[in-house]
Amino acid sequence: MADADRLKKQIERYQFQLDALLDLTRSINGNTPNAELLADYEAILCGRFDVEKLALFRNKGAWTSVHAWGYDGEIAPLQDPEDQLLGHQHALLVGGEAQDFDMAVPVENEGEVVAYIVLGDHENQRGMSPIVKHMGFITTLTNVLVVAMRNRELAAERLNQVALERELELAGEMQAMLVPSEVSTDAHREIGVHYQPHHHVGGDYYDVIALGNGRVALAMADVSGKGMPAAFLMSNFQAHLHALLSHSADDLEALVVELNERVFRSARGERFITLFIAIHDPAAGSVQYVNCGHNPPLFVPKKGEACFLAPGCPGMGMLEVLENVHIDDFEVKAGDALCMFTDGLVEQENTDRQEFSEERLQQLVEKRRDLAPDALNQAIVEAWEAHKGEEPPADDTALLTCRFR
Repeated sequence: MADADRLKKQIERYQFQLDALLDLTRSINGNTPNAELLADYEAILCGRFDVEKLALFRNKGAWTSVHAWGYDGEIAPLQDPEDQLLGHQHALLVGGEAQDFDMAVPVENEGEVVAYIVLGDHENQRGMSPIVKHMGFITTLTNVLVVAMRNRELAAERLNQVALERELELAGEMQAMLVPSEVSTDAHREIGVHYQPHHHVGGDYYDVIALGNGRVALAMADVSGKGMPAAFLMSNFQAHLHALLSHSADDLEALVVELNERVFRSARGERFITLFIAIHDPAAGSVQYVNCGHNPPLFVPKKGEACFLAPGCPGMGMLEVLENVHIDDFEVKAGDALCMFTDGLVEQENTDRQEFSEERLQQLVEKRRDLAPDALNQAIVEAWEAHKGEEPPADDTALLTCRFR
């Protein structure tokens, strides 16, 4: 008779545990928010199984208590859970003071510790401890809860990754539409371009814009940031640049001041665009330019030392109002060249953390200055590839080389 009673009680306990496990599983399958799942977990263990104290720790960069009851005060993260819970310390830091506990158990999934549970009984506990009596079930229930929460987090990360990848694809498509793959060559200029996008979409942009009477605007720009926001800003910038050049090409200062105001309004001060723009007038045999925070292009005379064109002003959108804009010009003769580029070229590091550098670029261009623009760009890219070696590209790389005729 005693054995039958004992078996009946054991069956009733198993049924009680099974019902509790099914209740939590229904909540998980019903996509109940994590906060409610943790509340259900507490209701089951505290309300039905009389677990007086419990702290559940998960590794969130540090082993942090994600839910607890029965402890008076904030529970500090665990610096070394093996030592603090299972080793000689055997104490939690609660409200800044060390508190003892009755039991700590690691919860494993596929050989990995995914959580720790720290438990305590009533201060005047009599009879068998609930945490001892139900420890197997408590561990199982915690495992189900934590694995479900982890799976949700991993699924959310995967969805975010898919969304990010799609955003980068769209940004890349938009960026490709902005950057001309070919540019026309005429009686006054021979132009070569090269563009190598990075895995993460940046905001490199170059353009060759005819202005009439043989004049041409050569532009190279780079927007800060990546992804769709950067691509949208650059698209907006291109439209403004084309519109303003149609009636402000004779006044570069007015052009960049107006461009700056429009970029600042669009970006709200959160992003900026570096820009180099030059107007070539073959009738006057001159180039007028302004450098707005961009990598200085390299002017390469047919003979003699090359020089970088740095003077200008801050980048577009850095300041609400652009002041002290420095416009400069220089004479050009047949055979002279202008090499424009973005920071992905000169700032690329090799395995020794050495940059490709402006100095290396200048030496190469001076040595190979007789090459046609496309051939010169190819020589630069080959030297850049050899320099970076096994290092991945750090950024987009854009080149525009113009040889004046």
